[in-house]
Amino acid sequence: MKHICPHCQKPGVSNAALRWASRESPAQCAACGGLSHVLASTSSAINTFTCLTLLVSVVLGLAFGSLLGATACLIAMVVGNVWMWRRCELFPIDPKTAQTANRVGWAVTISSMVSVLFL
Repeated sequence: MKHICPHCQKPGVSNAALRWASRESPAQCAACGGLSHVLASTSSAINTFTCLTLLVSVVLGLAFGSLLGATACLIAMVVGNVWMWRRCELFPIDPKTAQTANRVGWAVTISSMVSVLFL
């Protein structure tokens, strides 16, 4: 499945690229080469929904011994996840901003690792 690029308005961003798109590593449009990303809050909300639905299915399966209930929750998780990712909106980002976000991300990661090692 291809998603509409906010730069050229053509379907050129793959589903896999959309799922991994962030400010640090934006998705690239195959049609125009434009960079875009999904908001971190949107991605986090989808991941939270997926984890909570998975947890509910495990709890239902263990608590009630109901394979049918657990299966229904797992199906709801997959359908909900696919539906939400299809409705995600891509936001354009310029290459310089993406490079800056990547550098900031690495700086935060390195400083976190150093502080963990010495604290």
